[in-house]
Amino acid sequence: MQLYNLPHSVFRPEPPPLWYVTNGELTVGPVVTGLLIKGVEHGRVPDFCHVRTMRGNWRQLEAVREIASLHGVSPPSRHASAYALFSERETPLSRLRDEDELCALITQLSSIVTGAESAMMHWVGRSTRRLETRAVLGTVSRDRLGYALPDDDLVLKSARTGRPVFGPPFGATEDALAKRFASSQVGVGAAAMVPIFIGASLKAMLEFSRPGHAFRRTDLQRAERIAQGALRSRSN
Repeated sequence: MQLYNLPHSVFRPEPPPLWYVTNGELTVGPVVTGLLIKGVEHGRVPDFCHVRTMRGNWRQLEAVREIASLHGVSPPSRHASAYALFSERETPLSRLRDEDELCALITQLSSIVTGAESAMMHWVGRSTRRLETRAVLGTVSRDRLGYALPDDDLVLKSARTGRPVFGPPFGATEDALAKRFASSQVGVGAAAMVPIFIGASLKAMLEFSRPGHAFRRTDLQRAERIAQGALRSRSN
């Protein structure tokens, strides 16, 4: 399955992160990630240093994904397993028996790349114009399966405007999303929704939850690309 030439992402471009670096006595910054990497490579930033973004908390140097990869301690196992499964299903994707199998596969793959504990996929099938819950994974209740989202659903309203949702922090829309996963056995520490557009049409919504920290924006973008690629391939 080809993942290039896909529809535009709902995620707006963000400026690269700026880092402050401290050795416990001296703090320097802000510096871009590339300069931070060069400092590590040339021994100017020792391993015991801590870093933070402009509004973040101090954390270990290897908490920066690029630094962890540089040291070889952050193998992309989660992403690799998703794309391995993605490639494995490439040939028979068009032979999936029905829409439910397709939705289940997309939800499974996107859960892997995001690290979600539970996930749902709502999508507009050929027989309806409304977004129906077609796949549920994880420990969350499956009571929603087969039901359409109401028009006044706050998360759906956000999706229609092309705005993804992720928290913490939690506002009214994020709370509505978290409540969808309230039956999860491990609780909801973080929740996210990614609207999936094909052209100008909202085709699906992917929703995720987990008990830990907030979802990474880049992981949610990977889930978006997987869903867009699968839906486009299926429709061709």
